[in-house]
Amino acid sequence: MMNQKLTYRYRVRLTDTDAAGVVYFANLMSICHFAYEETLITRGINLQEWVKEGTIAIPILHGEIDCLRPIYWGDLVTITLTPQFSSETELVISYELVTETNREKVLAKGQTKHVCINPQTRQRFPFPNQFREALLEP
Repeated sequence: MMNQKLTYRYRVRLTDTDAAGVVYFANLMSICHFAYEETLITRGINLQEWVKEGTIAIPILHGEIDCLRPIYWGDLVTITLTPQFSSETELVISYELVTETNREKVLAKGQTKHVCINPQTRQRFPFPNQFREALLEP
């Protein structure tokens, strides 16, 4: 199965920028994570409920971001998420950010690696089918 590409649009806020007027690199990771969370919500995953029940936790093991071009306050950015399950307990999401006005120039690329665990035992267990399907089904 080909990896599903998911998109989310985000308007850059003043609070995302630094003294130079561009998005601070660490905030790019936050924006990517925001896109991931919103994508789960729009695809029917109530992660908040799972966390409250104590049945699942999905911590990030690794995150990285490459800032290729400046992103400014007010820019409307399209974030493309490409999820890939590398095993039954690990998920890698690649992110690509472009502006609405110039989709040819990639502004930033990032990646997060997640693991699914039982929060009580801190042991890995497989991602629920509902979660997998939400990220992989068109």
